[in-house]
Amino acid sequence: MAITEIVQGNGENAPRHTSARIAWFVVIWSLSTAAFFGGAALLHLIVPK
Repeated sequence: MAITEIVQGNGENAPRHTSARIAWFVVIWSLSTAAFFGGAALLHLIVPK
C-alpha cells in the first residue's frame, strides 16, 4: 500500500485503525531521519577538514 494511495482526496480512504496510522507515522519519520543522517554523512565525507 503506497502512501500516495492513502492521502488522496479528503482522507476517506485513510486507515481507520489507530495502529495503522501510528505505523505510517513511524515509517515516514524513520525514513526522513535516515535520509537526514545519510545526507549529513555524505556532506561530512565531501567537505574537506
